[in-house]
Amino acid sequence: MKKNEYVEDIEGIEGIVFSSKAESVPYKYRISYKIAVCSLIIKMCCRGRGCSVTKLHLINNYMYSKNSKIELLNYVENKENSLIILRYDPTVTKTLKFMHADKIIEQQQNGCFRLTEKGKKFSEDILSEENILIDEKIFLTSLAGKLTEKIITNIEKSLLG
Repeated sequence: MKKNEYVEDIEGIEGIVFSSKAESVPYKYRISYKIAVCSLIIKMCCRGRGCSVTKLHLINNYMYSKNSKIELLNYVENKENSLIILRYDPTVTKTLKFMHADKIIEQQQNGCFRLTEKGKKFSEDILSEENILIDEKIFLTSLAGKLTEKIITNIEKSLLG
């Protein structure tokens, strides 16, 4: 369809204009990207009792710049007095709903999420691909085992982490 071409063939949508956009949706807001990242977070950073919603939000919020990654790593490694701010991102919440509907995750009795067999296979497939989500894998590997649910609880209780 050409730019600004009117659709008159389909009943009920006369006068609607389809126009090209200057830029597509940035990668970090795409649902497919978020599903892949959340799957990796649960696979790589959550053991035992599953992964809390708060932990998923916190890691997601600190993944998109080198400085924020360093801040979170410094905080969990007690290297310096970093300022951690907990923010709940609606795109992460929506992603979890999609993942649950697609049976990639399931919610446990304790409220935490874990990967289903389908989710485990999906995350393992992502991990086995060397050329995708490289920075995310490096960051999550360095964070794995360090950001415990106890730390998450302490962040939730404090105003600034």
